[in-house]
Amino acid sequence: MTFAEILNTEDSNTNLIYLYVEGDFLAAYERSAFLFHRYVSPFKLSYRYVKVVNRNMISLRFPKASLRKWLHDWPCNQINERLFCCEIGKQVDEAEYENWRELASVDAKEDKRYTPHTSVIEHQPVYKTAYDALLHLLDLTKHVEKNMWDPYAIFAKRLSYSICYGVRTLYDVSDREHAIDTLKKECSELLFVLQVLKDKKQISVESFAVNSERIDSVSRQLEGLRRTVKA
Repeated sequence: MTFAEILNTEDSNTNLIYLYVEGDFLAAYERSAFLFHRYVSPFKLSYRYVKVVNRNMISLRFPKASLRKWLHDWPCNQINERLFCCEIGKQVDEAEYENWRELASVDAKEDKRYTPHTSVIEHQPVYKTAYDALLHLLDLTKHVEKNMWDPYAIFAKRLSYSICYGVRTLYDVSDREHAIDTLKKECSELLFVLQVLKDKKQISVESFAVNSERIDSVSRQLEGLRRTVKA
């Protein structure tokens, strides 16, 4: 089959693993690769630009002779000499597939076994801003009066950690828009807690202004990311 025919098949694929015969190997592309990689075996992925279809494609390959080893007792029919069709009882969730594809493309290009959030989000400005804000807030709140237990300072630490970790794992969740809304709410809470600490004279006006701007920056970048997700 041509790459155009493969893409035409995969773009409408919702629940099947199509395996294309390539010499002594079988190859799964796009949604078929997603189902195989997620539910059968996490084989090494290939990510490359295919000129004839003007598109990047993700695929995986394994020896044809080991078909039964991997597909076990799942129904697998040979459609023709170039194509097998297997059903494993799983559906392609589009949001999950798009998330997997984005993460898998980075992993394949880097050729390293990073965790998903390490391979994607740690290189994004929003994570760097959130992490920078976390470090500054941890340093700031350690100077809050040590002879008293201040719940606001402790809450500020917990919120800043929650925001930073939430951003770091943002690409691991299926409902990314909901996660962004939650993080933006936590940013608003953290701004209020910082204001309380300022009014209690636990932190200076200057520290409040600087750290508020950092949190605002995280919130603005999250809003920009949400618009991207909606698009």
